[in-house]
Amino acid sequence: MKKIFLILSLALIASCTSGEKEAVSSSDDPIKSSDIYKSYVKAYNDYASCKMERPQLTTDFMDNKISQEEFAKALERNNKSCNIKKEIFNKYYQLLEAEYDKAAVEHKIMEE
Repeated sequence: MKKIFLILSLALIASCTSGEKEAVSSSDDPIKSSDIYKSYVKAYNDYASCKMERPQLTTDFMDNKISQEEFAKALERNNKSCNIKKEIFNKYYQLLEAEYDKAAVEHKIMEE
């Protein structure tokens, strides 16, 4: 069972990273080709994968694969990890927003 979970996890990670590369490389947009955008996408995917661990923990608990104590500890650890990853994701979003605002001023794009 652990081998199946490991294989599925690796497949999920591989599919996320390949889609990220295609989306960034196919764009001619200077914002999307920037390092900040690439870091933003990576941080988002990392945060999203963290959130996807919770249903698996619940399934394991419901199938009696882990005890209630292990479930509580795993949820607490996952929550702390996801909160940190969310903060990182939000910081990259702020950096990306600042870069976009700078590009908008350079191209004289104003909000109406």
